[in-house]
Parts: sequence; structure tokens; C-alpha cells
Amino acid sequence: MLCLSKKTEYALAALSHLAERTHKASSAREISDAYGLPPALLVKILKCLQTHGILLSTRGIRGGYRIVADLDETSLFDLVAIMECPDRPGEECGCLDHSVEPTLRLRSSRPQSAHGPAAALQYKFFRFLKDVKLSDLVLPGRRIEVPAERLFAAKAPASQRRFAHAHSAH
Repeated sequence: MLCLSKKTEYALAALSHLAERTHKASSAREISDAYGLPPALLVKILKCLQTHGILLSTRGIRGGYRIVADLDETSLFDLVAIMECPDRPGEECGCLDHSVEPTLRLRSSRPQSAHGPAAALQYKFFRFLKDVKLSDLVLPGRRIEVPAERLFAAKAPASQRRFAHAHSAH
């Protein structure tokens, strides 16, 4: 199964929180408490989003973070690429600031094959990530909802799931 990194997952949670509260800035602590996210990692994620122009931070008693990017123009692909940025000057990281070719933005643990089903899957996956806009994931009233039966299936014990894991006993 393809999975998002924890950093991307936490970034989506933070963006969702901020999208629901456009009238005021939210602190990292507020977001961390609301979603049970590790505060130190969340601060790094928020600073990374600020560095890449997604968020604006304000200091002070009423300070915090606000969304400044157009979420209709920012894709899930963009967010994943940003979350891969190690924030070290001069290092190629895959983020939008260091790459022009979209397929080079994300690092791959294996060399890309020039043909075959894996190449086709990778192309479709990149296309999907580029087509899903952050507004579709975080804006109230526009979120892509997970069907209830999918949520219940994920919580069911492995023995009750329709498809057993390939390594389980038959």
C-alpha cells in the first residue's frame, strides 16, 4: 500500500485546522493539542510550510499561523514535495524551489524503470497527486470524505477483513 509520510499527514492536519479558522491565527500548540500531534515535529512542519509560502506566521500574544497560499492552486504533489525538503541550503531535496521537472521533485528509493507496469503506475500516481488540490482535502465543505464502510473496515480485526494479508495462514 502506498502511504503518505507522517510529515505530510501532520501537514494536512495542520492545514485543515487552519482552514477552519481563517478568522484568526492558530498557534502550533493549539494545533498540536487539537490533533494529538508531536509539538516539536509540528513546529518544524509549520516552519517548512512558512518557508515555502504556504503559511504566514505572526509573533506575539495573538500570533500564530495562517494560510496564505491559494489552496486551489496547490496540489497534494506540491505538499509532498515540500515535506521532503530537508531545509538545508544548497542541498537538492525534491521541493519546488529546487526542481523544474515535476517527476524529479520526489526522491525514489529505486531507479525508475523505463517501461512496464511499475512505470505506468508511477505515472498515474504522480498524475493523481497533481490533480488533487489541497482545497479538496482541507477546506470545510469541499473535503473528500472517506466512505463510512471504509472507516469501519480499517478498524476491523484482520480476521474479519475481506482480504487477508498475503502472509497470513489460509
